[in-house]
Amino acid sequence: MVELNHRVEPDPDVVITELEGKEAVLLNLATKMYYTLNETGLRIWQMLSSGGTLEEISERIQNEFDVSHKKAKGSVLNLIGELIKEKLVKVVDE
Repeated sequence: MVELNHRVEPDPDVVITELEGKEAVLLNLATKMYYTLNETGLRIWQMLSSGGTLEEISERIQNEFDVSHKKAKGSVLNLIGELIKEKLVKVVDE
């Protein structure tokens, strides 16, 4: 199970296209499946490449979207869990 102290990065087989309206589409080239991200999901995805932990990403989400720590933490962990399940990201540091 993914924890806030983990570092996660996008899988190299995933291509992202940002759409107008602060949304994005992810395409997994290996599975040919695509997924959509809302504004918060897109921001989390963008921060994955920064190399920070999920805790650091959660803190930035809390500040940028003016939400509680609990809500930011839940949003990050839920999205990352789904992205791992769909093989769109991988845990690089546990």
